[in-house]
Amino acid sequence: MLNRPTGTALLAGAVLLATGGVTGFLLRPAGPPPDLAAADPITSAPVAKEEFVDERTVQVALNIAPATDLVVGTGGRVTSTTCAADATLKSGSVPMRVNGKRLIALATKVPLYRDLSWGDKGADVKALQTELSRLGHSTAADGTFGRQTYNAVRALKKANGMKNPDGKVAVDRFVWLPSATVTAEECTAPLGSSISKGEAFASVPGQVESATLEEVPTDAAPGKRTLTVAGVSGPVSEDGAADDPDFMRELSDTKEAQAAQKGEDEPISASVALTEPLDALKVAPGALFGTADGRGCLQSGDNVIPVRIVGSNLGSTIVVAEDDVPDEVALGPAITATSCEKDAS
Repeated sequence: MLNRPTGTALLAGAVLLATGGVTGFLLRPAGPPPDLAAADPITSAPVAKEEFVDERTVQVALNIAPATDLVVGTGGRVTSTTCAADATLKSGSVPMRVNGKRLIALATKVPLYRDLSWGDKGADVKALQTELSRLGHSTAADGTFGRQTYNAVRALKKANGMKNPDGKVAVDRFVWLPSATVTAEECTAPLGSSISKGEAFASVPGQVESATLEEVPTDAAPGKRTLTVAGVSGPVSEDGAADDPDFMRELSDTKEAQAAQKGEDEPISASVALTEPLDALKVAPGALFGTADGRGCLQSGDNVIPVRIVGSNLGSTIVVAEDDVPDEVALGPAITATSCEKDAS
């Protein structure tokens, strides 16, 4: 005889079925929340203005001139000297005395070749004024020897131990240096020796004649460029050569140039950048279309705007446009043109 299920067993079965149904409902795959419903496609991108200098890191070789002789403009016996092999000679100091008279070293762009006093004018006067000012003796570099210059020369003489000096320049009391700081290679007028007017008392390594880029960037934006080496900047040609005299004089005073003067020929890390920054625009790469040969197009409404691509930065493309560009341009499906020659349709 079959046993009939009791009421308790029937109740337990019903509970199990209900529990399974609830569990299945709770474990069913969840549908996407309302926030994750398909979003509208992005159809525009912002345009930001940017000054673009197109700075590039380059390697530079320095070309050094032959050694330079330092000559005196007077003659007599050497009564004191600071010259020694590898010793530093500085502009504005006294490297030697001849017959007890102090000779002051000066690094002027134009070597002093005549006596100078009130009313004298010329490039040599301006070079003197520029160096006096660099040494901390205030005077305008206007090329005219006036009161300021007179007082600056007198202050320089006093700073070097001359008693009751005037402010005139007697050319035979000055020694020309090719740069503000030089290192003696050889000293040819030791203490007690006799030296003649126009004779060398020392030789120093040649100065930097030019700087040459090891490799010129081929995809650089067009325009005049400035080369910066060891914190000193000056013009550089399209073929990567720099030889501006003022630039080379400043460069010769750097430790990098002094190492090259001693025979180190390793290239120096430097940078080149546009002298005048471009008024450029930063756009999303996806906003560009019809790109070829460094050019492309942007679209705003029905207008198509030709642009020149000059670089990239942090995921954006840098472009230059001849026409005005609005604050936003088309992106994705909003771009309906295929080239700059066609208007959107």
